Amino acid sequence: MTARALVRDYAILVVATLLFSAGFALFLIPAKLSSGGVSGLAIIAHYEWGVDTGPIIFALNVPLLIIGYVFLGGLRFTVRTLVSVAVFSATVDPMAHLVKLPLTHDAFLASLYGGVTIGVGMGLIFGTGASTGGTAIIARMLQNMTSESVGILQVIVDGVIIGITGLAFGPQLALYSLVGLYVSGKAIDWTLEGTSGERLALVISIASEEICTRITHDMGRGVTVLQGKGGFTGESRPVLMCVLDRSEEPMLRSLVQTIDPKAFLVVSVASTVLGEGFAPLGGAMPLRQRWLARRRRTDDLTN
Repeated sequence: MTARALVRDYAILVVATLLFSAGFALFLIPAKLSSGGVSGLAIIAHYEWGVDTGPIIFALNVPLLIIGYVFLGGLRFTVRTLVSVAVFSATVDPMAHLVKLPLTHDAFLASLYGGVTIGVGMGLIFGTGASTGGTAIIARMLQNMTSESVGILQVIVDGVIIGITGLAFGPQLALYSLVGLYVSGKAIDWTLEGTSGERLALVISIASEEICTRITHDMGRGVTVLQGKGGFTGESRPVLMCVLDRSEEPMLRSLVQTIDPKAFLVVSVASTVLGEGFAPLGGAMPLRQRWLARRRRTDDLTN
C-alpha cells in the first residue's frame, strides 16, 4: 500500500469514527439507549456511577484487542481498530458536553437517528479494514469454540447487554435500544453498498495453502479450492473461494495481507447465499441444524 493510500484510509477512518462518536453523543447517551457491546456497558456505567463513557470504552476495549490479536491474529486489523477505539474514546464525551440540550427528547427518534448515524460510521470504518472493537472480538472467539455464525453470536452478546440496559433503565428503553440496533445494522449494509450480509471472496496467492488453513481454522469458514490458470503466463494456480459474513471481511483482508502482501483478493456482495451452513434452499434452517451443518463443513475441510 502506498503512503498516499495509507493516509487516505486513516483519514476516512478518523472521520468515520467521529461520525460514529456523534451518534452516541447526540442521540444514544442523552436518551439512555444502548447499542449493545462495550459502549452499551459504558452508557450504563455513566448513569449508574457518574463516570465518563470514553475512558470506560477504552479501558474495556484494549484488553479485548490484545486478546483478539493473540487468538485471532491480524496486526493491520488490530492497529486500525485501536486507532478507531482511541478516537471514539477521546471524542464521545467532549461532543456530549458541547450539546447542552439533546436534539430530541423522543427516545424513538433518538434510536432511529442514532442508529443511522452510528451505522453509517461503522460501515465506513469496516470499509477501511478496521472495526469498532468490543464484543465483535468476543463473538469471533466464541465462534472458534462453538462453530456458530458470528452474526448469531454477536446478536446474543449484544442482546445480553441490552437486557442489562432494561434492568438499569427500564424495559421501554431496552426495546428502543433494540430498534436502534436493528437500524444501525441496516445502515451498515447500506453504507457498504449491499443489502446482503454475506460476502463472496476469491483469493489468488502463492501462499494459498497457508491462507486456506488460516481461513478454515482461525475464522471457522469453509474454503473451496478452484483450479485456475493464468491467462498471460499459462501457469496453473489455485483460486480460493470463500463465503463469509460482512463483519468478517476486514479480518480476511488483514489475514491475507499478513501472509502474502502481493496476493490478489476480490470481495463482492453475495445477494443470495443458499445451501449448507447458510439459509436452506427451502424453508428456514433450525439453529441446531445450522450448527451441525457448519461443523460438518469445517471437519470435511480439515480432515
